[in-house]
Amino acid sequence: EFESARESIAIIASWWCSEATTYSEERSDWAYLDMHHYHSWSSQCSGTVDGQDAAYACGDVQGRDQVLEQCTQWASAFRDIVDKECGVGTKLMSAEFSASSHHSVRRSCNSVSNLRESYVRQVEAAQAANVELFYWSYHMPYGGAFRRAWSFQHLMYLLGVIDRPDEPQFECNDHVPDGEEPNDDVWKQKEDDDDSS
Repeated sequence: EFESARESIAIIASWWCSEATTYSEERSDWAYLDMHHYHSWSSQCSGTVDGQDAAYACGDVQGRDQVLEQCTQWASAFRDIVDKECGVGTKLMSAEFSASSHHSVRRSCNSVSNLRESYVRQVEAAQAANVELFYWSYHMPYGGAFRRAWSFQHLMYLLGVIDRPDEPQFECNDHVPDGEEPNDDVWKQKEDDDDSS
């Protein structure tokens, strides 16, 4: 998986750095090469409750740490490959990442310690490689169980950084009338008017 990704990155970097695509000044000033990266979609980097079809089981802290150590190298590999093709100074970003360990929320490692470790290691690796990050979603109050690993606001709440969780303002079955929408009083008045006619 990783070797084929390296080849793909090199091909994309070669295209990105050609003067037909971007100029050196653009790549060092405002134009970013973006590579979305998710551990949750990689069999070599994902973790599951039972460890099946994944690289580690959620309860295996040593296994998790070894896998994350290996898998967070994507950031330095991304940087090294692009620097080789384009020269130093190209702006790089992973404009989608999350703390999730698996794409199935039912199988994902959702404990705070697992979420923290996944998030912190990815951030540290990206910072060391000078790759900017953008979390998958800042706020997803109706994301249910996905919020733990996919909502930045909810993750920050779980990690004790902020004091308010990412929760819905109302439930999906609650009806919130639009300001223009007739309410029960309007219908009652219409019925009273009809009765008096």
